[in-house]
Amino acid sequence: MGRAQARPSYYFIKNRKDAVLCHCANIRARNVSCVRPVSQTADPLFQLLVRRSRGETRARALIDEVSLQLGAGSSSHERVVIAVALVRAGEPPESVGTLMSWREFEDFCAGILEASGYSVARNIVITKPRRQLDLFAESAGLALSVDCKHWAKGFSPSELARIATDQVERTILYKAKRSVRIPVLPVILTLVDAPARVVSGVPVVPMFALRDFLASVNRFEPGLGMV
Repeated sequence: MGRAQARPSYYFIKNRKDAVLCHCANIRARNVSCVRPVSQTADPLFQLLVRRSRGETRARALIDEVSLQLGAGSSSHERVVIAVALVRAGEPPESVGTLMSWREFEDFCAGILEASGYSVARNIVITKPRRQLDLFAESAGLALSVDCKHWAKGFSPSELARIATDQVERTILYKAKRSVRIPVLPVILTLVDAPARVVSGVPVVPMFALRDFLASVNRFEPGLGMV
């Protein structure tokens, strides 16, 4: 009897919430924070989180939870951790995005990719025709072409399909021009707090699920549009 194929772990990210909360409670009991202390007066993102979560204690607890979910690199990018915590607390992603630069978001995404074993190139410009890739991450057997949507609100199905198609086009163009020899998977990464899904072969991955996606993505996974 053949082995049953395991479903990618990023589909089950929300099922570990209790474990994450328990871990955070243990951290707070030891008076240790997952990220560097944030000045209440210096950062509008933190001020907004305090208001949204109705208190500094709850705000810092949410930061701890999100920091644990995001994993490696979080401590050096605290503003992005706070931004993700704000979205988890119900703040619209487009509002959060106005308080955080696109470079902060891309640098944070690149940090998680590098911590997961990928080498990362950033802001790649392709000519004739002119196109741009936010991030191109390579490992031994798989590359990811990543479009970072730090401002993105919920897209309509037609908008998301168009964005996915555009990312596939850019990926095909880049792979041909740079003679990339390994499979490349186009990916869209967002701040939106929604389950990971696949649109036209392109995974649409929320930031909080990125680590699990990277740990489970498989070039042979059915439905993925490898280039």
